[in-house]
Amino acid sequence: MRFGRLRSPALADSLQARSFTGVLLAVFAVACGPGTRSHVAWPDAPLELRDDTDRDQMIDQLWVLPNGLPRDRVRADVAEAIVRRVTDALEEDKPFVAESLLFELTALWRSDPSSVGSGLARHADIIHKLRATFAKSGNIEPTVTAVVLLAELEPTSRAKHLEELEEILGFSDELAAAENGPDATRAQPIAQLQPTALALPLPWLVDQYVRLVEERQRVVSELIKQHGASMELVRAHYDILASSRRVSIALARAGRASEIHAHLVKQTGLYGFDKELALRAELVAEQPTADAYYELSRVLRSDPKYPDATAALAVCLEGLAKFPRDETLLIAAAGDASSLGRVDQPIALYEAAIAKSGEVDTAIALRLGKLYSERIARLAFGGRPTAATTAWHHVAQYAETHQPANVWAQVAATGESALGRGLLSQGEVRDGERALVASLDRAPSIDAYETLATLSFKTDRLQSASRYATAGLSMLGESTGDRYHRAKLERIAGDVMRGLGKPREAAALYLDGMRSWSLLGEDKGLSRAIAGERKLDAGRLLWFLGDPDKSIDLVLKAVEVDPDTAATTSTAVAFLIEVGRYTDAVEALHRGLGSSEISELYKVYMSLWIAAEGRRRGEPRDRLAMEYLSSRHGDLWYEKLAEAATGRLDYAALRAAATTGPRRAELAFYGAVLGLDPEAATAVGARKLLEQVVAASVVMDAEYDLARMYLARP
Repeated sequence: MRFGRLRSPALADSLQARSFTGVLLAVFAVACGPGTRSHVAWPDAPLELRDDTDRDQMIDQLWVLPNGLPRDRVRADVAEAIVRRVTDALEEDKPFVAESLLFELTALWRSDPSSVGSGLARHADIIHKLRATFAKSGNIEPTVTAVVLLAELEPTSRAKHLEELEEILGFSDELAAAENGPDATRAQPIAQLQPTALALPLPWLVDQYVRLVEERQRVVSELIKQHGASMELVRAHYDILASSRRVSIALARAGRASEIHAHLVKQTGLYGFDKELALRAELVAEQPTADAYYELSRVLRSDPKYPDATAALAVCLEGLAKFPRDETLLIAAAGDASSLGRVDQPIALYEAAIAKSGEVDTAIALRLGKLYSERIARLAFGGRPTAATTAWHHVAQYAETHQPANVWAQVAATGESALGRGLLSQGEVRDGERALVASLDRAPSIDAYETLATLSFKTDRLQSASRYATAGLSMLGESTGDRYHRAKLERIAGDVMRGLGKPREAAALYLDGMRSWSLLGEDKGLSRAIAGERKLDAGRLLWFLGDPDKSIDLVLKAVEVDPDTAATTSTAVAFLIEVGRYTDAVEALHRGLGSSEISELYKVYMSLWIAAEGRRRGEPRDRLAMEYLSSRHGDLWYEKLAEAATGRLDYAALRAAATTGPRRAELAFYGAVLGLDPEAATAVGARKLLEQVVAASVVMDAEYDLARMYLARP
């Protein structure tokens, strides 16, 4: 998940040790330790719903708000922000982005689809534009979504829109028949209705979808019975065996679990009928106990081919409407909500289950602790340290009232560690370090040791860094996860030894890190993100082991192996700049700009780093970096930076928008390296601005490392 401009916890971890050159050079005389900086309190940043992460946070909160005016108001604000993003995507000719945003907008009404007409009425014009755009390009699924929405938004034209929907589906049937013969009908309409019916389960739409699935199952089963399964028939109806599940998922998401049985008994033949699903649905229809709802949800979530946590959650919530205190349903619903990436809803469900139970299961407590830490980190990394601290106090108080004490101490430690890392992201070094140390007193964690070792290293407290790294390494065993953490800590420990002037010890630790990475196995057995991180880290280790060519090759291969993870590409770009490989950094940036998965935020910052380094070197402006920056506009901080960097926003307006500690640090950094601040016109003035960057102590951001590097150079 991304937290605005500020690094997400995962990215913060991966960017922790990027100041590789600073400890080798005589760094400026500005003190940057946590005890030497005057404390500046900044107000929490407001939610900016144009920002993807802030909007995700607000959507997450929607799931715990009951239907009513307060929920409608929040949803209206979110919808307004999505529509603005859709408008930008259409203007910039980004149909895939517009399609994704359309489904995000539609899904806001998943739990109460009948209110979508009134909720989106004021945005009918943009839905019309989307319909025209997708229809023109032949992208049928989002065209169907737009037409369905218009049927709800414009009741006076409903018949016309439904007629258009039938024309679209009929045309799909004709294409399918032309390709696979006359027996291929219904397959394409089912596929094209499915995304909309699942995202927005309107009664009439679900009925139409279910009817098509049922008719297809009956007809195709009969054809196979009479004539066998031809290649054309199998190709057209490849998912015929999932008929029971398709019907059940659609009805479950619509809150109609009690109707599933009546539809499944209509199915005939041997193909597509799921006996266990039918049995569980029958019990919900005829003996709707809490256990019956749980068992139906279990079958929906656990299918090896078509698991659906959203449908399972809907069944649990339907059961909880009748049995609100059932612990089993509460825990199952919390697990489903968590698997969907939600935070607030599973927390509420787990807390309700704990309130019901006399004894707290250790696994449940630890799951809740992880969710607490995600909530705290989201707030802190999002520029809201006061809110994060308040959330942490809730966790601490909650943990104190529950048993067993050792388990809840670990829960509290996880939350306090998340708070500490989040405070560091805001430049609150003293408070962040205090929280991390306190979390270790509650329950030692490798994340806290890694962060404290990195913090101490970056603030030139090398003995402390060594102690934290050693303590962290002593916790680790030989599991895959421990080997992963061992490799990272061995690299940090090596950096510390190098900083202490002990090259032999540093080299030994770097080699240990290489071995730890190798013990994770072959790349094909790892996720792309881990495979990319391994190559990236190995490249950095080889640089300091004296093999620059192999080092750079591995760093660039990391971006090639894992092109869609922002952490991999942004870390590679920053590292290559730090070690003086500008051309290679530009190549890594270009690969990142070509990814559809890396967000605008990271693309903007990587482009800014390249623009700054190119300016320092006297290189011509990189065309792709400047084109990307020139294409960004809007009210978000990183968009304003892009506008300022390309001469579309004056420095005074940029300065007025720098309302948080990290923003003030970035204002000084880019004011210096891009010459935005008039004070940067002189070498003395530029140096003063870079010293302000370091004094701001946003130690986990690339700008801190780059500022130290620039200050250390003549």
